[in-house]
Formats: sequence, C-alpha cells, structure tokens
Amino acid sequence: MYTNYYPSSGLFHGSIPKVMGTQLDALFWGGNPAEMDELWQSIVAEVIKLEKILNRFDAASELRQINTNAMLYPVGMNDELWNILMDCKRYYELTEGYFDITLGHWENVEFDETNRTVFFVEKTFFDLGGYAKGYALEKIRLLLKQQAVSRALVNFGNSTTLALGTHPHGNYWPVGIDNPYNNRRMDNIYLCDASLSVSGNTPIRTAHIVRPATKEYVTTRKMAVVVSVYPIEAEALTTALMAAEISEAEKWLNRFDIVEYKMYDCKAAEIQ
Repeated sequence: MYTNYYPSSGLFHGSIPKVMGTQLDALFWGGNPAEMDELWQSIVAEVIKLEKILNRFDAASELRQINTNAMLYPVGMNDELWNILMDCKRYYELTEGYFDITLGHWENVEFDETNRTVFFVEKTFFDLGGYAKGYALEKIRLLLKQQAVSRALVNFGNSTTLALGTHPHGNYWPVGIDNPYNNRRMDNIYLCDASLSVSGNTPIRTAHIVRPATKEYVTTRKMAVVVSVYPIEAEALTTALMAAEISEAEKWLNRFDIVEYKMYDCKAAEIQ
C-alpha cells in the first residue's frame, strides 16, 4: 500500500495496488494528516473485508462457500451478504433479467427469506464481478461523508469511479473514456457528486458478460458507461447494458434515476 500527504495543497493520496482484482486509488481533501490517515485505514479495512466476503475465487470467502455448497444443502450467510444478494435480485427484476449474477441461470436459485438461505437446484454459481466494486465504493462514499470530506476522487481500476464535490481547481472532476482497442480518447465525462462505471470487452477480456436469454457471452466490441449518484447503480447498469440491446434496455432504464448513460462502438470508436 502507498500513502502520501501533500501539505501545500492539503491533498491525501492512498493506493492499494491489488484488491478486488484491480488497483484502488483515493484522493481526498479536508482534515489534518492524522485524521485523513485514520480515514484511509478505515477505507482499507472495509475494502479488504469485502474482498474476503465477495471474491468467488478465494477458497475462504463466504461467496465461495455458497458456490461450493448450495447444490448440496441450503446455505446461510451473514446479514451483509444476504442483503447484497437481495439487492442483486432487485436489479435482476428491474432490468428484466439483464443484470444476472448467475450468468443466465437465475431459475436455478431458490432463496428462503425466512431462514435467509440459498439453494441451487442445478449447477450454478454467483459472480459479483459486476456489483462488488460499486458496493465497495458506496461504503467508501459513506465513510467519506461521515468524516465530512466534501472533495474526493476514488478510482477502482479506471472502471468504477466515485467523485465527491468538485476538483479543487474546477467545477467538476473530468474522467476520460478511452477505447481499449487502440487507447484513443473517445469521450470525456464530467462528474460532480456522482459515480461513473464503465463496462466493456477488451483485447484481454474479449467476453465476460453473458446475455441471459441465449446464455452466450457478449463478444461485441462495445462499451457501456453509466453516471449515477449511487456507485452500485452505476456498476450494475453498465453490466446490464452490455447484455442488452438498446431497444431492450429502453424498456427498463427509466426505472432508475441515473444522470446519464452512453454506449460506444469500440470498433468504430464512435458514440452510438
């Protein structure tokens, strides 16, 4: 981990090089160095705690235990993970199945809301890759607010970003959107008290989102961007937009109070 405080500007910079499969960087202003370092340590502890719960590739994680055992018997979990799964269920319903943490196998999941257990009637697993970073940023947003931090930028691997207030020398936080296939700038998004999420295929990850209706991976060179006040909503909806055609997404997008959304054709590098 890395931290630095810049007395001339009152800026604190903290970085975790590898967490939730990517790098986390945070910039924030306000408070003295000791207070900001304490805040950063709270952020680190929260993110590491969440990774230990939500990382399906970690044999010790609670999510992995569900994926391993839920076909054998109904599996219970802590309140936080249960609430996360219920929220994912809500997004699944509101997006008419396009946000799907089972990658097209939601019909195999049985939730017992009385006992707070989950059971898989057929081989299935949960993948929170399109939700976890947004959830972590929401927890970070609340920590920053609790400490009365009014200006901050938190970036998860250039794919999910939280912006509080404005840049100290401007009216917004500018975030560039680059084409992953040629690294050329396609657009600039301007954030103020909002979150941005980007989802799309890349030369390294050519197919990682499933279209639920066909259970086939989306291989199109496209990218979805959503700006919302809430990081979870931004991340969940970019995943859903990648799985849907625009004509399909327009049926449910108005159910969410998002600031804006954009779709990019990365092959042609033009905004649709």
